[in-house]
Amino acid sequence: MENKGMKKNILFFFLALGFVFSLYILSQRVTLEKTLKAVEIACDFNDVRFLAEISGGSITEVLKDLKSVGITTVGVTESTVKHLAELGIITLTDGREMDKWLYVFGQSPKFLEAKQIANRDDFIYVFTKNPALGKFIKTALLKKLDEASVIGTFTGQYYMVIASGKKMASENIHLGFWQSEIDTLKYAGLRYILRPSDDALISEKWLDGLFEGFETDSDLSGILVEGFRVPGDPKVFAKNLKKLDIPFGSTEFTKISGADEVVKELGKTFLCYSPKGENDREAIETVVRSVKERNVQLIYLHPKGESYPKFISFLARIKSALEENSFTIGRFKPLPLWGGNYWAFSLIGTAILLAAGWLLTIIYKVSPQFELAYAVIALASPIFLVKFTGFRMFLAFIGTITFPVLAISKTWKRLKLPPLFLAVWLFIQISGLSCLGGIFVAAILSSTDFMLKINIFRGVKLSLLAPMAIAFVLLYGREKSYFTTSLTRLWRKRLEVKHLFIGIVIGGSLMLLVLRSSNYLNFMLPFESEARNILEKLFYIRPRFKEFLLGHPLMLIGLYLYPLAAKVKKIQFRPFIILGLIGQVSILNTFAHIHSPVTICLFRTFNGLILGIIIGAIVIKLMQALKIISAP
Repeated sequence: MENKGMKKNILFFFLALGFVFSLYILSQRVTLEKTLKAVEIACDFNDVRFLAEISGGSITEVLKDLKSVGITTVGVTESTVKHLAELGIITLTDGREMDKWLYVFGQSPKFLEAKQIANRDDFIYVFTKNPALGKFIKTALLKKLDEASVIGTFTGQYYMVIASGKKMASENIHLGFWQSEIDTLKYAGLRYILRPSDDALISEKWLDGLFEGFETDSDLSGILVEGFRVPGDPKVFAKNLKKLDIPFGSTEFTKISGADEVVKELGKTFLCYSPKGENDREAIETVVRSVKERNVQLIYLHPKGESYPKFISFLARIKSALEENSFTIGRFKPLPLWGGNYWAFSLIGTAILLAAGWLLTIIYKVSPQFELAYAVIALASPIFLVKFTGFRMFLAFIGTITFPVLAISKTWKRLKLPPLFLAVWLFIQISGLSCLGGIFVAAILSSTDFMLKINIFRGVKLSLLAPMAIAFVLLYGREKSYFTTSLTRLWRKRLEVKHLFIGIVIGGSLMLLVLRSSNYLNFMLPFESEARNILEKLFYIRPRFKEFLLGHPLMLIGLYLYPLAAKVKKIQFRPFIILGLIGQVSILNTFAHIHSPVTICLFRTFNGLILGIIIGAIVIKLMQALKIISAP
């Protein structure tokens, strides 16, 4: 008994130590999050051209209109020969089309004869009246292709570039950033984002020259990759970005291969969000939510086929909505590279592992030798492994499973309180331990890569179901004979339609719960959008539906029935406790959303607990009124 008390004291000591260092880490994170109050609103230069076309105005006039309604920044993508041809500012042809000239007119074009150039099928020809553009194309192709296969020359009123290569392949080569576009933006008083792209011809030499001339430009806000891969070698790419001393952006819900390596090397980052597919009202709501709840600093907007006046009105409404939520429209402050604290992570990791070990001893009887070996591993492994991101994610996963189940594993004291008050008191205790686990998880994952969603906590779906499975074993299997007898009786029970119906309802609900846990799933229930808006207006931070509508009320009902079950054997409190863990696990998953500010997680959890208690109490009173359960 004395030995057991000593082990508890050791566990409580490390939990307290982990809690203190978690608060230390989270205080640093809160300080960083407080700097993220400025937001830039951006559109794409190609979209500016499109808007000029549909409005009948010039690019300069469109930029003036965009700036007046909140656009601060314009994204500039790398030009390609094909894109420039589609804009009508160059003419693109190839050797086979030149041969047609010979067939029709009986001689080669004069500019080829004058330059004594023998046409070949694998030649491409680019013509432009703008010599600066022609030299830009020639210089880019010289860097990406064999120098001997590219020439540039004047042919009377045109500048001609000839390159050796198939037309389809050559026309899609990325050429770099056309200075004329950037000068247009600077003249309009707008900042810009460079959007480099990856292709098969990128070399270290190309990357070394890609950002030449931008080093001292104060109008350059950052770099945001176009596509799904960092151009070339991420380390070489990061080395060149360091010369610019500007941040590297990550687009939310988009996995960029190599982005994590760039962030580690660079040290300055920001998060971008681009709404897709929603109507205007929903798009504005998601934009505000992304900035308020997910540390987004750049909003990237595209027209969705609406008229020019409607798009301008849409932009103005977004600006107004952000300002109403106390955000400043202006140059953002990038997040610095921050990796938490090694020793704090080690102590927090030890606390999580020791808590998991304690839960294991409750579920299964282990030998003293195993306990000692496990304790040594729990103390030593974080010291050696916590520097690895994967191990920190593993610790977070263990924490999300351990603390909700640990909270219900003890035999609760039946205080002399009215059953409903006793249920609320027990619920607060259980939720408190879950919140402690949530704080551990939030702290162990606190670093820039998780804050910007470059790395994302995995295992959310499994962490929703695993605690309920463990709780089933725990609550029904404290005595092996009782557990096996119950399973045998259940297995031999004759299946009836009501059992099938109950199974389908529970299975469907769990499947819906797992599917809805994904960040990438877009479906909503018919009433959900309106309900979210109402909750956000009432509580500022919306609590999670699965907490206050499902998990917390079920847990409260189970805790209410818990003391009554000793008097009335037919009362089953365990199923409510097990399903009620949905709310407790959701608390930990809330804290595992590292891209959400710490204060948002705290408010969301608190609002969910309060609403859950109120709804649970109302349901209990209704059950009493309907004689489903008897009032004490």
